[in-house]
Amino acid sequence: SSSIITTGCPSNSYLCFESSSSRSGSSKKNKVIKLVDITDIQKYKVLSVLPGSGMGISVATPSTQKPLVFGAMIHRDEAFETIFTQYMKIMTTANPET
Repeated sequence: SSSIITTGCPSNSYLCFESSSSRSGSSKKNKVIKLVDITDIQKYKVLSVLPGSGMGISVATPSTQKPLVFGAMIHRDEAFETIFTQYMKIMTTANPET
């Protein structure tokens, strides 16, 4: 199964999320991902059986075997647009010929 990570906000070059896993009890840790390391980003519905809930974003990087799922996002669409826009700016700067 994918990791479930919640509560995030993008910086200019990184995604920063606080992770809490049900498997680890109440322990929390931060997850930081460089935008240039992202190979795929998509809107994701974590809990498909609950309409209108379980909204998240999945992010794949070369170092992850499965995409990370950033879940429990109240404003998922706005967060996705912000992250994707900044990701495209970073990728255009990093690869100006594409």
